[in-house]
Amino acid sequence: MPGYRTWATGDVPSAADFNNLHADPLPADVTPGQSTTSTSYVDLATAGPAVTETLVTGQKVLVIVSCRADNTTNTATSASNMSFAVSGASTLAAADVNAAEITGICGAGTTTRMTVFTATGTGSTTFTSKYRMVNTGTSTFYDRRIIVLKL
Repeated sequence: MPGYRTWATGDVPSAADFNNLHADPLPADVTPGQSTTSTSYVDLATAGPAVTETLVTGQKVLVIVSCRADNTTNTATSASNMSFAVSGASTLAAADVNAAEITGICGAGTTTRMTVFTATGTGSTTFTSKYRMVNTGTSTFYDRRIIVLKL
């Protein structure tokens, strides 16, 4: 299977090995602004964006989530969070530790978060953006983007 590989002395790399090693990042975008009042990570009306890669156990990818966001409650304890969930051969629930966050006190802004993810299984793996409002208000997300880059 192409992708991650443990090399041994004397191995000869092929063109396919180099192409996989230097694969282009896979981006996906969703433009319309959509809102949530959920305090748990959910899909918005237009789910995603999402990217699917074929990975092998132990392979690392860089996952980047980015968006413009705002929260109707302009306090230091309110926020808008964009994270990602992983499904398929590997799984991971969306969590604040992997979230790009705009605090309510900032009003609106652009935020980005980068996370290194290590595959726990071999096969097709989907990375899907998820969203939540923190504490109070309505969180609205615009120009949502996820990028997955094999490392």
